[in-house]
Amino acid sequence: MDELRFDSDLVGGWLQLPSPATAEVVGSVGFDMVVIDAQHGLIGEDALLGMLQALSATGTRALVRVPGHGDEPVAAALDRGADGVIVPLVNSAAEASAAVAACHYPPRGRRSYGPTRLGWHGRDTAAPGRCVVMVETREAVEALEEILVVDGLDAIFVGPSDLALAHGMELAAQHGDPEYDALLSRITDACRAAGVPAGIWCAGPENLHRYRSLGFTFFGLSAEHALLRAAATEALARSRPGGLG
Repeated sequence: MDELRFDSDLVGGWLQLPSPATAEVVGSVGFDMVVIDAQHGLIGEDALLGMLQALSATGTRALVRVPGHGDEPVAAALDRGADGVIVPLVNSAAEASAAVAACHYPPRGRRSYGPTRLGWHGRDTAAPGRCVVMVETREAVEALEEILVVDGLDAIFVGPSDLALAHGMELAAQHGDPEYDALLSRITDACRAAGVPAGIWCAGPENLHRYRSLGFTFFGLSAEHALLRAAATEALARSRPGGLG
């Protein structure tokens, strides 16, 4: 598999249901990567290994959005074979530095050595996991320039809903509000100046295309349950009398 390049217009799938079978289906579509969401999804540690194995079977790179700060969830994801982690609610350079340290072995960081699946597949067991931190609060935006110079940080990732709420905007602002887009441009401008890729979660292709025009270079596209619900709703509507008319 090719190395993840967060500056190369990656479009990623997004998983929130605890199912290796669903992970394999999504991984087989052709996404550049897939994010397993252990923060807001229904995915516990018991399901994580099987989902990572399913994605490996499809040859798709996998990131895990861990449930919170701390060395343990990061190590659990990386030891089980994730290519990297997305750490939520990072509000300062100190928190970003701690996230990076959790992805690196000593002397650079403090990750405990336990290669497990990496060793099974002949991957470089000494290599750090990719570290992406989320920018989704007022504090993070104000501290962005300091966050972006943290050594070892691979990218930042915007949570669009939390970012809107934190700035006193409606959730609908992420669907084209000029003030909201100006806030996003402020973030991508700072990332571009620092040479750090910026990603964002997208509710659908329309948002993705707009975010791309604002300077984002990698994307998480909808959750699998939202895609399933939309497809099922459409199929049902088309199956009712007159639905094909």
